[in-house]
Amino acid sequence: MNIRQEVLSLIEQLNDEQLLILLNLALCLKNGKFSVQSIVESEAYQEWLSAENDIYDKLFADELTAR
Repeated sequence: MNIRQEVLSLIEQLNDEQLLILLNLALCLKNGKFSVQSIVESEAYQEWLSAENDIYDKLFADELTAR
């Protein structure tokens, strides 16, 4: 599966609140406002790290065990 397909697959699993966060991040990337520092400090990244988003931990764990 290529990166675009993986991202689209993950997007399908997000709720509206999570999609709004992703939209804001995508707009920053599109507008050239991307830097590692800005991402780490961003609300989207902090949300992604939160306990509410444990789905990512499971997805990454499943990916690692599949290898």
